[in-house]
Amino acid sequence: MNSAVLSSGQRFFRRVLGYARDGLVFIAIFALLGWTGSWHRIPELFAHFFLQYALALVCLGTLLLLGRDRKWFMIALVMLTLTGYAIAPFWMPADSTPASAHPARLSVLQFNVALQPEPLLRWLSAHRGEADVVLVLEMSLLSAAETKILADEFPYRIDKIDESPFSIALLSRYPLHEPQVLDLIGPTFPALQADIVTSGGTLRLVGIHPPPPIDAELAEWRNRFMTALASRLVEDSAPGRATLVFGDFNSTRWSPHLRDFMARTALSDAHRGQGAPGTWPAVTARYSGLLGIPMDMMLISPGVTVLSRHIGPDLGSDHLPVLTEIEF
Repeated sequence: MNSAVLSSGQRFFRRVLGYARDGLVFIAIFALLGWTGSWHRIPELFAHFFLQYALALVCLGTLLLLGRDRKWFMIALVMLTLTGYAIAPFWMPADSTPASAHPARLSVLQFNVALQPEPLLRWLSAHRGEADVVLVLEMSLLSAAETKILADEFPYRIDKIDESPFSIALLSRYPLHEPQVLDLIGPTFPALQADIVTSGGTLRLVGIHPPPPIDAELAEWRNRFMTALASRLVEDSAPGRATLVFGDFNSTRWSPHLRDFMARTALSDAHRGQGAPGTWPAVTARYSGLLGIPMDMMLISPGVTVLSRHIGPDLGSDHLPVLTEIEF
């Protein structure tokens, strides 16, 4: 009887190893497609899941190692090395030297509320003083009482709010200089820009929410949005002025289009050295950053230092809020 049970267990484990090999083939194809996303929007979609590829490769590689399948284990190890190269910056130390001799500190909250701002309002009321600047995406129209709650805590504001999923608001405890609603590719997809001026220097804030690449037309609009923004940032660059671009990018750092944007503007990912950054979808990202997609991003210019980054609680949206403390 024991030999029969053992034989059945062996057959089951061999079947599991077969599934592991098949899974490894699919993960390898998806990851390689992700690296070639510059030529078409479909392979680019596979570029946003390197955190999940790495997690799956660890699990599959462990099974293959236990099964003493040396050849397939080595393939898993090679693929894990490649995906590890993509995600390693999230755990590598970042530059921590601010440009100013007397740097200012700022706590920045960014959150796509999915047209449900009420949970965010309750969170802000319960955590007064924790955020200096708040970028709210997909902001719906508020009642007079709700508007007063925000105005009491954040007296300075610029927004473009209607009932569209691209409504946007930038709230601040500090004066916003030269606030502008940017029309980069048309009024449907606005961006916000304003400066915060301190004794140590000026920080330019740019809040964005480009369209999602869910079809060919919107993918083209998203790429045009980022290209127009890059041109504006390069043309408006000024010595000694730090820049922070943040929001729901509907992209990730692995997108070839976003890599081009970062190279052109000399901006870097503020999440470097801050651990797994997944914030969407909230249903999985709330359990671990490795189970989410890092779409809610922040890009910074030289001279801006990230002191800490925290993922906030589930507040009813399909995104999670991000609170980042910076120094400039």
